Amino acid sequence: MTQRKSERLVNLLIALLSTRRFLTKQELRHIVEGYRDSNEVAFERQFERDKEELRGLGIAVETGSNDAFFDDEEGYRINRADFELPEIAFTAAELSALALAGQVWQDSVAADHTAQAFEALQAGGAAPDPSLVPTVRPQVSVAEPDFDALYDAVLRRVQVTFGYGGASRSLQPWRMLQRRGRWYVFGFDTDRQSDRFFKLSRFTSPAVQQGRAGAFEVPPEAQTLAARLEPVNDAVAVVALRDGIAHTFGDAEPQAWDTELPAGFTAHRVALGSGAAIVDEVAAAGPDAILLAPADLRAQVIRRLEEVAP
Repeated sequence: MTQRKSERLVNLLIALLSTRRFLTKQELRHIVEGYRDSNEVAFERQFERDKEELRGLGIAVETGSNDAFFDDEEGYRINRADFELPEIAFTAAELSALALAGQVWQDSVAADHTAQAFEALQAGGAAPDPSLVPTVRPQVSVAEPDFDALYDAVLRRVQVTFGYGGASRSLQPWRMLQRRGRWYVFGFDTDRQSDRFFKLSRFTSPAVQQGRAGAFEVPPEAQTLAARLEPVNDAVAVVALRDGIAHTFGDAEPQAWDTELPAGFTAHRVALGSGAAIVDEVAAAGPDAILLAPADLRAQVIRRLEEVAP
């Protein structure tokens, strides 16, 4: 879509949203800048295309008359109540999770996106309770130089090429995945005609975007297919988690525990890919998680915390 057409569509949208009555074609022709210099035939063609394009985007363009008793020229408008999103509310735990997500990213283009989203939440009055945000937080560091280009390609659905294993590869990137500190890109390999994972640290030449945005569709089953890279959760532990705090233990199940726990804590059964991963998560949670069992993992957490204590 050209910039001129995009501006015309936005101006038409604003005009139809800004009126309580129906606007005729001729009124819209004078209001919308992109129509003013067109002759009658070109204007009719542009307007019909633009109107259908708005409807194709899910925007309900109403038609009707301003006088119920006379057969006036047909007019157009957009009902703001149908167009605007309803007010969105978050629970304290959800706001905590959003705040934590906004703090996790560092050293990448994703930091800008999460920071902007967090600022928008605060501007809308949905500021998180600072007491619910963990004081010790995990950080997702990005060392791979190709991450930014691939992350942007995933967002905009742009095909990429890069070197891998000594050969040039072409990929429609669907998702970015991190597993045990390493980043992967998952998508459709157009050379092999199948979905594939590629480890960013193994790239032999930089990722370069090719072609236009929106060049492909991500299949609905992409998330299910990407789960093949998920590690098997072989390590199990019992962890007491502070009630109402967002955590990164996935589907933690409440667990009965004989010994009395600190007020506001509940024991949970957690499962991750390794004991080291459990130790890392508990240590990162700081005062919001207590590893109860097994004893060897509990001892590792204690040593970890003692090492970082002032």
